[in-house]
Amino acid sequence: MKVLFRQWISGLQRFRVQALALGAGLVLTLVLQNFQFNLFEAYLYDLRMRNKGTASTPNHVAIIKIDDKTVEQLNEFAPLSIEQHVLLLRILGRAKPKAVAYLINFNDSMLADGDDHSNPRVMRAADSFVDLADQLSTNGTQVILGTEIDVTGEVVPAFPLSKLPHRVALLHKDGNTFSEDKVTRRALFSVYDEPVLHTHLAGIISGKTPQTKDFRGVYYMPEVEAHYFYINYSGPTQDDRHGIPEYSAIDVLNGSVAADAFENKVVLIGTKTKDDSNDYVYTPYSRAIFTNSKLVVHANVLETLVNNNAIVKASSLVDFALTFLLTSFIIGLVFYTTPARGVAVTIICAIGVTIFASIAFRFFSVWVRLAHPLLGVFFAYYVFVPYRLIMEYKKRWQFQKKNEVLLQVEELKNNFMGLITHDLKTPVARIQGLAEVLDRNGADHLLTGEIISSTEELNRFITSILELTKIESDRVEFTKTSKDVNRVIKDVIQKFSFSLQTKRIQLQLNLEPLFPIQIDPGLIAKVLSNLIDNAIKYSPVGASIIVSSKESPHLKNCVEISVKDTGYGIEAKDLENLFTKFYRAKNDLTMQTKGSGLGLYLSRYFVEMHAGQLTVDSHPGQGSTFTLTLPIDEKATRPTNVNRRTFFKRNNTKLQKRPRQKGDELYV
Repeated sequence: MKVLFRQWISGLQRFRVQALALGAGLVLTLVLQNFQFNLFEAYLYDLRMRNKGTASTPNHVAIIKIDDKTVEQLNEFAPLSIEQHVLLLRILGRAKPKAVAYLINFNDSMLADGDDHSNPRVMRAADSFVDLADQLSTNGTQVILGTEIDVTGEVVPAFPLSKLPHRVALLHKDGNTFSEDKVTRRALFSVYDEPVLHTHLAGIISGKTPQTKDFRGVYYMPEVEAHYFYINYSGPTQDDRHGIPEYSAIDVLNGSVAADAFENKVVLIGTKTKDDSNDYVYTPYSRAIFTNSKLVVHANVLETLVNNNAIVKASSLVDFALTFLLTSFIIGLVFYTTPARGVAVTIICAIGVTIFASIAFRFFSVWVRLAHPLLGVFFAYYVFVPYRLIMEYKKRWQFQKKNEVLLQVEELKNNFMGLITHDLKTPVARIQGLAEVLDRNGADHLLTGEIISSTEELNRFITSILELTKIESDRVEFTKTSKDVNRVIKDVIQKFSFSLQTKRIQLQLNLEPLFPIQIDPGLIAKVLSNLIDNAIKYSPVGASIIVSSKESPHLKNCVEISVKDTGYGIEAKDLENLFTKFYRAKNDLTMQTKGSGLGLYLSRYFVEMHAGQLTVDSHPGQGSTFTLTLPIDEKATRPTNVNRRTFFKRNNTKLQKRPRQKGDELYV
């Protein structure tokens, strides 16, 4: 019943801890969900993007850049004039690309060399550009213009270029809707249900009209009435690392670029000069100015759509569930493990969830948010560790109070033992002496015999208590000397001659000649006295006891002493606790027989001090045999603290220490 009660209490405590972990984890998760930690999340996103590995080089796009080299060789300080664009478009027409997308402001080109839109030469060149673009579209190469967008809507090119197909080609920079760091991580898919330039070009490459449901990762933002998706960059975007084929416009105009460089590709034409920061953006790979060309980012946007591998943002439910599971686990861990192990497991959990999110990002293009789970892990640990410390301090305070009470009890016990030693044992000895005087002077022998027997029993009990006190306070004296154990046995038996005669018990000695061995005669005598006394007390009138000694047939270099009786025997259920402190078998015989339950406990302790062993073999109705085995080897009889600690642990005894003092003998 006690075991079941302890198990029930332990289960209730575990349930309370688990309920606390789940409840606190839920509350902490709900609190964290109210904070977005956008900058931290953006940093973790960029870190995964930079370390996801380089995909295959985009093979659907080629870039023609109007760069510093082009401007210098044409002796211009502005983008190409409209006439030069006509020439460039004519050269591209012979290369047969799938599409040509202009990502420049044609208003600047039409105003080159100081001309304005009303200049007849400029208008003729613009008409020629439109006619040539229509002709290329008829031949399978669509020419499309990229435009900007503002609060009034799409900003279209000046007439007559506005007659050409045009689409919004805006690169999105994360502002107040996400991380506020101006990094380009996502792109437009459509605005006001109209596909943007990249979506339109992806449809040209795939040969079908693009639909939102056909592309992964596209999501709607009602605030701006637009669909977005996260760009899956194919690799670094820095000028010296991106790997996308790009050519200077002047090289194309001069015929230095082979025509097959643009065959069956989408050609993106735009500006890229070191004097204009508008030609560059920040990306997850770099936030250095004049490093990431817009043309390269446009190419990555288009490749993401063509490959249909946009980054998919995991739902808020995944973020909530992951945060809740981790925080609950860490909170529970705080109460079930040591602080050092808790720190190690917390770090392992943080690393594990980071690896999980990195694998999902790299191999499945799924963005699992990490800010909430990681912050939840560390908040859970460093918030509830102080709480556990408070609880531990409270328990420690309770233990200290209990320890103070125990010290007081120990002091009272020592005082009581002193009372027994000095104030109780002396009166008992006087009573015994006076009874013996009365017996010799003709008093009633029955009465004086009862008095003497009772005082002897009380004296043995007091002696046992004193021996126990010595053991628990580490004050047992152990003095070895070379002694014949047979002589010790005979001396002990002489003390029980009266008891043997009273119960008419026959005691038989089977003592083999033995060499003297190193023992403490006093302690071994106490062991033999306890064994013979028990054999007499628990044997019926007229029984027999056999005391024998010999060299052990089972253990090498050992002496074996046995005390065998023909008494009532011991039940099997009592054998396992027979040598336990204050234990006595519960039956009718023991109720009628006086005893303290300390004799066998002390006997085993004294035997193990000699590195020996005390065993029993007993069966109900067949008597008992106690066997004492002592080693002959002198080194084996040396007492050690290890043996003492093992004895106390096995016999569930409290171990006490005291400082050794001058004059003390060897201690166990």
